[in-house]
Amino acid sequence: MGLVSSGVLPVLLPLLVASVSHRLDFVAYVTGAYNLGLLGAPLLGALAERSQSYRILFLGGLVAIGAGTAGIPLAEHLPMWLGLAFVIGVGTAAATVVGNLLIVDFVPAVEWEPRLGWLQGFSGAGQVLGLLLAAAFTGGHSALGLLVAAASTLPALVVARIGLPEGTPVVKPHASPGLGALPHQAHRLRWAAVKQVPEMLRHPFGRFLLSWFAYNAGVAAFFAYFPLLMRHSFGIEPGVTAVGYAVSAGLGTVLFVLAGKWAGQVGDRPLYLLALGVRLVGFVLLGVLMVVPVPGGGWLALVGFGLITLAWPLLSVAGTGLAARLTPIGEGAAIGLLSATGALATVAGNFVAGPAVREMGYSVAVAAGLLGLAAAAAIARGGLPVADPVVVPE
Repeated sequence: MGLVSSGVLPVLLPLLVASVSHRLDFVAYVTGAYNLGLLGAPLLGALAERSQSYRILFLGGLVAIGAGTAGIPLAEHLPMWLGLAFVIGVGTAAATVVGNLLIVDFVPAVEWEPRLGWLQGFSGAGQVLGLLLAAAFTGGHSALGLLVAAASTLPALVVARIGLPEGTPVVKPHASPGLGALPHQAHRLRWAAVKQVPEMLRHPFGRFLLSWFAYNAGVAAFFAYFPLLMRHSFGIEPGVTAVGYAVSAGLGTVLFVLAGKWAGQVGDRPLYLLALGVRLVGFVLLGVLMVVPVPGGGWLALVGFGLITLAWPLLSVAGTGLAARLTPIGEGAAIGLLSATGALATVAGNFVAGPAVREMGYSVAVAAGLLGLAAAAAIARGGLPVADPVVVPE
């Protein structure tokens, strides 16, 4: 799952859609359809627990990822790409959320953290391998690269059938803990929590959700177009960009561990603002290089790209921590809203950015990132408590 959905697709899907359709807006629409599919994660998690169809949904998710990825190179029109991207998103959601539930619903709580750590570690390793694989197919061979990636799900299906838990879960269904933000993890989203959002906008938690929405909506276009943007604006071939992303993803696995330690030392709010600042510096650097070309600008652009991608582990850890600490409605519901807010913002950002990038060029993606991050930082700085709320042990 990590190799295909987080590694190969982000690089090769935009290249293939742009080269076949010659429409930049189509890239954003297809990426948006994929993210729309990810929104099914909470529903799929609830379905798995209620029907105890863990194996079917987990294996079915892998089948959807493989079949959808194999179908992308065979399609030539937007409706087919949208449908296939949505199927891949649903498959990724199923494999991700049910993969987590296979741990938290079937093993004692004392084993959750180390097992989840291994699961995320292997997903991250798959992403790194997928990015390196994508780099090998960026020179006009995107279709072949996608087919190779799709084929990797066949041995995955064989391995996945070995040792999957069966029988009754050891924890009560719907008792699973909050598991972070989409697309990596997800929690159930309750309608009762959604109805409380307008009221919560006066609360620090509601203002944090606004900040999270602004940040995700702002950077959505950049991550939809980054292989094309880096080539067109800075002369960096997608293969080089993919390798740079692989290096950042590898370092990110270490940063996830360090971010947890730093959050405990300085608090979630300062870490969140720091992460927004790091990503903002990356976008500022890219924006300046677009306006003022300098010698060695391509390498500086790679530095900016690296700052943007390396900020994610800090944002993920601090964002999840803030949601859990600031919530007035319970941690599980709060993290569900955090997941939904990020996913909806990404979908909205993609669909809005498509026509804008088509008409005005890739600078729109960088400008949107700058605006979204600046708004997110301003909201967080002025609307969140200076110190983390005290958590009273139960």
